[in-house]
This record gives sequence, structure tokens and C-alpha cells, in this order.
Amino acid sequence: MGSFGSVFAMAIVGVVIMTSFGVIAKVLTSYEVFISEAKQELRSNIYVTSGRFEGPSTCFVNVTLYGNKSFSINKMRLTDIFVVYKSGGNTISTRLEYGLSWSISRVLIGSYERELINPINLTKETGLWDPGETLELQLSLPSPSETSEWYFLMVLPDGGSGSWTFS
Repeated sequence: MGSFGSVFAMAIVGVVIMTSFGVIAKVLTSYEVFISEAKQELRSNIYVTSGRFEGPSTCFVNVTLYGNKSFSINKMRLTDIFVVYKSGGNTISTRLEYGLSWSISRVLIGSYERELINPINLTKETGLWDPGETLELQLSLPSPSETSEWYFLMVLPDGGSGSWTFS
């Protein structure tokens, strides 16, 4: 009879251990989902609204910030802009450098040149890009484009990105 009690006690301990592992696995999975969602919320939300060529090597692209988070203009120099286009019979894929190959030309709300709050001073690189505001970016391509078909990708330092294929 004594061995039956030991076997029963071991079975109960086994059930408790298995249940504990299940709870721990569920907690870890919930934590991973929470962290993943938190990382998504930290990213800026941008949308490329339009773009055009003015001459064979100069483009203008309008990018609007969405969501509830402003973006500091002094971090713009850490932003990556990539373009892909055709030049000289070749496909050119290049990263444009802030200040040398691209810059902010103006801030828009709708089709009007103005800002909501936190004014941007481009010379001092101060102010905030607020949700609802559109930045008009001027891009200088390293070589002239042969066609009006091109691809634009902008990646902010916080991981937010927006892209568009123009044709």
C-alpha cells in the first residue's frame, strides 16, 4: 500500500510540473507579442503621397506623417533615402545623402504651405514634423533619369518607412 501512495504523489508532482511549464510558456509567448506590438508603436507612420521630376536629375517627393507621434527634424540627417531609376541604359540603385543629395524644401498641410504646431526651422534644423504635415523633399540624382519610372524608399531612424513606385 505504501508504494501506491508514492506513485500517486509522484503523479501529482508530475502534473504540477507540466502545468507550470505550460503557464511559463504562455507567459513568455504573451511577453514576446507585447514587445513586438510595442516596437511597432514606436515607429513613425509615413506615407508617400506624390512625386514628380523637374528636369532629368531633380525630383520632388511629398511624404506625410501619420499617427500620433511627432518626429524631430534634427534626426533627419539619420534618415535613409533610396532611389532606383534608369540612366544610360542601366538601372541605378543608390542611397541619397541628406544635405548633399536631398533636402526638405517646404512643409505643407494639404496643398498649403504652413504647419500645425512646432515650427520647423530648416537652417537651424529645429522643430518637429507633426502628424498631418507633409514634407516636400527635393532629391538630386547622381545621373539623369531616362524615364519617368522610378522607385523611392524613405526609412526613418525609428524604423518607420514609406515607399512608392512612380510611373
